[in-house]
Amino acid sequence: MAETLRWVGQRALLLELNTLAEVVAVHRELIEDPLPGQREAVAASRTLLLDFRSRRDAAAAVRSLRRRKTRSAPESAGEQVEIPVHYGGEDLHAAAEAVGLSAEALIRWHTSTEWVGAFGGFAPGFTYCAPAETLRRRRPKRSRVAPVPRHAEPRTRVPAGSVALAGEFSAVYPRSSPGGWQLIGLTDAQLWDESRSQPALIRPGDTVRYTARREAISVPEPDPGRRRAAAAAADPALEVTDPGVQTLVQDTGRPGFSDLGVPRSGAADLTAARQANQLVGNDDAAPVLEVLYGGLQLTARQTLVLAVTGAEVEPEILTDQEQQTSNMALHGTGAARPETPQQHSRSVPARAPFWMFPGERLRLGRPSRGIRSYVAVSGGLAAVRSLGSAATDTLSGLGPAPVSAGEEFGLVGATSRFVGIADVARTALPEPDGVTTLRFIPGPRHDWFAGTRGSNPGLTRLQTTDWQVSQQSDRVGLRLQSEEEAGRIELSRTEQLESEPMVRGAIQVPPSGQPVLFLADHPVTGGYPVIGVVVRADLGLAAQLPPGAEVRFLAVDPDTLTPEH
Repeated sequence: MAETLRWVGQRALLLELNTLAEVVAVHRELIEDPLPGQREAVAASRTLLLDFRSRRDAAAAVRSLRRRKTRSAPESAGEQVEIPVHYGGEDLHAAAEAVGLSAEALIRWHTSTEWVGAFGGFAPGFTYCAPAETLRRRRPKRSRVAPVPRHAEPRTRVPAGSVALAGEFSAVYPRSSPGGWQLIGLTDAQLWDESRSQPALIRPGDTVRYTARREAISVPEPDPGRRRAAAAAADPALEVTDPGVQTLVQDTGRPGFSDLGVPRSGAADLTAARQANQLVGNDDAAPVLEVLYGGLQLTARQTLVLAVTGAEVEPEILTDQEQQTSNMALHGTGAARPETPQQHSRSVPARAPFWMFPGERLRLGRPSRGIRSYVAVSGGLAAVRSLGSAATDTLSGLGPAPVSAGEEFGLVGATSRFVGIADVARTALPEPDGVTTLRFIPGPRHDWFAGTRGSNPGLTRLQTTDWQVSQQSDRVGLRLQSEEEAGRIELSRTEQLESEPMVRGAIQVPPSGQPVLFLADHPVTGGYPVIGVVVRADLGLAAQLPPGAEVRFLAVDPDTLTPEH
């Protein structure tokens, strides 16, 4: 089936195919008839990413895919979508000149072409559309119009509703975002709307027609759908007194929507989030609070059981003496009530369940190691959901807004009678003044950094450079930089890589030569080669690295996780 099969980390495969038509055909086959253990199939222009539950499932898939025969791509059975466009984008004339046409001829070609949604990526509702004739071809053939080059340097902001061209594709930016495509027009069609039964206006398989509109179009910035994090509660369990630097609601994410340009997202340190839920007797996927740099204060409105995991913090319970006396009386101990209430505090252990009583406040200090803490409440927080998940996705804008002071959370269920016992950190935390080593598996594009006689200067430089986490790092990824003179990873190939599906842990190398390590809110597709993928066991550690931390990479065997020789 595939021209080339490449491993992506420990349990994903990248299939390279000759044409977009083959990609679409194979993708449809594997969606309708998935391989054993297949969790997701994500298409791009010449490649298809398959993610599996285990490495054993992925290895079995390698054998199956080599034997499998691909059927012809079926005719599109999707919806007919019309997109009105005012052609006057700032790149219209430059794009036309780049392909040897006048602006008028480019518009005629764009409106006369029947386009088909091929795959999603980049952002929710951003669908890569290709000419229908391209998807009907089984062998590469030159298009009527030459591929449109991307900008060498992406814009920091592309307006919402921009109609754009890049390579053989046409697409519409659903919301303002960075982008390197050539902008030829503007549309007021709403590409993404969660209130619709199908949020994406254009889905893979849909047929698209662009129609020219003479009058100018004004496009307001779409509402990203961010709502208060807490679901309406008749009986609040706790109130956010102070959210600190940033507190987000997170769970295990929203898998299965990559074709619509929606990444999985979820807790940056999944292991710590799951541990917090297990300690209070919740399901692993129950919503938790992800707290950046501490500072969170919560006031209990009911008797609750909580747990704090992740970064090394000292949780503290603040209690007024008057409230403490009331709680003691409630639980069968006597105490005289003072005339003037005084505030007292008590420490509670991290990574262990603890009680909070009505009126008490939980306060998280600044972490001594790591940057992200997780707070779980027995019964599960009742939080606003988007596409079935309460995860806040900072890249796509999906999910609830960051938690704000005054928000009150209810519980989904009753406090569990079966809570966990005190535990240790399940993932390593970075040492404040040390160097953190992240293990990775080379590929899928490590050969783009190869030298002669079997050498690979790119892999060598990645592992011998002391990288520093940039201040621009966030939940999307760690931007790494080096002050060393040799701190730049150089490509050994000059051609441009087509957009490919991305995974959490991918180490992407842009033209600057300074790598980016993708985290929870990474884009579905990316346009730069991935030299390696950090192993799953080290992803939580990566998410706990603060700006300024020093990082080294170590290539390991994917089966044993021992260093390669």
